[in-house]
Parts: sequence; C-alpha cells; structure tokens
Amino acid sequence: MRSISTLLFGAVLCWSGISLAAASPLEQASALLEQKNYQQLQALLEPAQRQYRRDANYWYLLGRAAMGLSDTAAAEKHLKKAAELNSNQAEYQFWYGQSSCNQAQNVNMLRARGFAIRCRDAFAAAATLEPENLSYQRALAQFHIQAPAIAGGDKKEALSIAQRVRQLDALQGELLELEVHVANQDLTAFEALVGGSELLQARPEPFVLRGFYQQRQDAHEQAIAEFEQATQLSIDPDDKTAVAQVLTAWYQLGRSALVGKTQLDKGIAALQHYRTQLDTEQFSALPDMGWADLRLAQLYLLQDETELALALLEPLKASSQDQRILAEINKLSI
Repeated sequence: MRSISTLLFGAVLCWSGISLAAASPLEQASALLEQKNYQQLQALLEPAQRQYRRDANYWYLLGRAAMGLSDTAAAEKHLKKAAELNSNQAEYQFWYGQSSCNQAQNVNMLRARGFAIRCRDAFAAAATLEPENLSYQRALAQFHIQAPAIAGGDKKEALSIAQRVRQLDALQGELLELEVHVANQDLTAFEALVGGSELLQARPEPFVLRGFYQQRQDAHEQAIAEFEQATQLSIDPDDKTAVAQVLTAWYQLGRSALVGKTQLDKGIAALQHYRTQLDTEQFSALPDMGWADLRLAQLYLLQDETELALALLEPLKASSQDQRILAEINKLSI
C-alpha cells in the first residue's frame, strides 16, 4: 500500500503538469525543489548517486536540497560538482558561489579565505556567462562590498560593477553605488548621488542605508529618524524590493530603540507593525518572526512589562531552533 506522502507527492506532480508514471527522478526532484520540499528532495536523490554521478543537474538539485536543509558543507560539495560538470551553466555557478560564501561563515579563519575566493570566482563566472542578469551582477558586487581585501573583496571593483549595472537598469545600478559609498563611509559621494537622482529620492533605500550607517556610529536617535522616514514613503505595493526595504526600516527602527534604549514606545509600535506585515515566505531574507518576537520582548522588559515579554518569550524558547535566539533568551534576567 502506498504511503500518504507518496500519494500527496503524486498529486503535486499531476497539478504541475507532470505525470507521476512518466516523471523521471530528476523531473520529480525539480518539482520538489519548486515546492521547497528539501527533505523529500534529498531522500529521493541520495540513493541515485551512482546512476547520475556524471549528471550536473543531479548534483545541482542535491546541493540545493542540502542548502535548504542548512547543511552548508554538503551543499558546497554538491554544487561544486555541478559547476565542474557544467561550467557554462550560470545558475550552477551562482548557487555554487552562494554555497561557498555560506561555508566560509562556518569554518575557521584559515579555511574561510579559500571558500570566499571560490565564492567570488563562481559569482564572477555567473555574471560573465549572463551579464544581463542583475541578480548575478548584484551578488558579485555584494561580495566585493562586504568581503575584506584579504578574502578577495574589492570596493573599487564593486563600484565598477555598479556602473555597468546602471547601463542595464539605472535604479539598480544607483542603489549598488550607494552601498559602495556607505561601505567606504563616503557620505559626500552618497549624498551627491541621491541629490542628483530623482529615482533615488522616491525610494526607501537611501533612508535605510543612512539608518544603518548611524547604527554603526551608535547614533540611534538619528538612525530612528532615518528609518522612520523610510516607513512614511508612498511605495508601490507590487514593488517587492521597496516593500522589503520598508519592512527592514520597521524592524531596524525597533532594534535601534532597543540598543540605544531610546524612544521605546516608538520601537514597540514599529516591531508590532513589522510582525503584522511580515510574509516569511515572500521575504525569507528578512529577520523572521522569532527575531521580531525576541526584540519586542526585550523592549517590553525595558519598560517593565514583564507579562507581555513572557507571553512572547516562553513559546519562543519552546519552539525556536535558532541557537542565537535561545542564547539571547538565556541571558535575560526574568
């Protein structure tokens, strides 16, 4: 008798236009990846390694499964194999780069540089193979902005990429250039670019970037003012990038209120709003509900609202799998 999971999976394939009887293991795997069913994807593929050992798509799908399950070492290993078997596939190079960057954050400093260089080179390969793909260009620029020079980062190269992107998409290029100026702490160039761009003046990103800059200076009153301006802009609700930036502003406003121990009521209202607006499926890169609950509870504690804090912290401690959140909860004196 077939299991319920097998029957449900068959239904998913039929709904997506794939006949279960006709679907190959890799077609089934692609459907599972689209559904973000990483555990079943891995279970389907792992027994077939001998059959598909020379198939780049197989290793790509297995690597994406490992990445989805937060197994950074396996993800990097499998995606490297995919990129080696088909070095002309930009998507394989991009995800190999992403997995290498992830792995660089999970190893000691001596090994991290090697993974960082692999990340840079794979992102560069993806951007070269598909130069008009803004996601690949942005990933490469972000690497050069964030990585130290010893790990292959180069802010001058990031600025060159931003200028090339401006030829494809003026707004995206200008936004990348703003990030480079912030990384260089060149506020004169930052303000000159914003002042000369009607595109940027209507966007939340300049306010958010200024807010982050002020946070790094421990100037939380100023940071709150910048984040608040971002939340007050009228934006197109279908512009998901702008929506994500506004959500970031709400969260960071609350965080600055907490860290700076200032404007606590405003910080509480901001995090309450963030929690009602966050769509974790659509905005997976933003701080999740666990972090929002933790920060809101910490603000409640600063206002001696212990019962409100406990109402958030107790279920969070029981359910969270994030060791960083659990460590922060354990530090609290409640």
